[in-house]
Amino acid sequence: MKYILLSATLFVSAFCQANNPAIFNKLNTAKDPSAQSILNKIETKYANQGVIVEFELEFEKGVTVYEVTLFDEQNKRFIELIVNAQGKVIEQEYEQPELDEEDEVAAAKLMKQKNYRMHQLVKSISPAPPYYLLESQLEQDIGITYLVATFITEKGRHKKAIDLATGKNLPLLQWGN
Repeated sequence: MKYILLSATLFVSAFCQANNPAIFNKLNTAKDPSAQSILNKIETKYANQGVIVEFELEFEKGVTVYEVTLFDEQNKRFIELIVNAQGKVIEQEYEQPELDEEDEVAAAKLMKQKNYRMHQLVKSISPAPPYYLLESQLEQDIGITYLVATFITEKGRHKKAIDLATGKNLPLLQWGN
């Protein structure tokens, strides 16, 4: 089973590598604020409402947008935001957690307990410049609660992770060049 998963991962990685130069070049020539500055702005603005559990850069019809999901512990719900390239919220929805999202809820609670901020954790595991943040999310797997972030550099995509309980990098989850 693990060989099937490894093969699928390698196939998807190879497929994604084909778009890397175009994505890197688009981000490298953009005049918009960086994804990390948008992450910091949203995290600061919504600090009293929730903990960011997922942050993702996307291109919709050639336009850069960010999908941000926060967990609002007080109201036991997710806040889902669509944010434009300048950091302005253009859409906001609320959803109740599904059964398969308990790991994200537990990770959000640990983030709050440890007084962590996603943008600070992302910065601590960022590669050498120039790089761009594509995605960052909280996960829990095999008893480890961690943040995993995907970056793009001139050499391609790189994933890095940090254990939320210990604050240490998880080198086994580091892929790329």
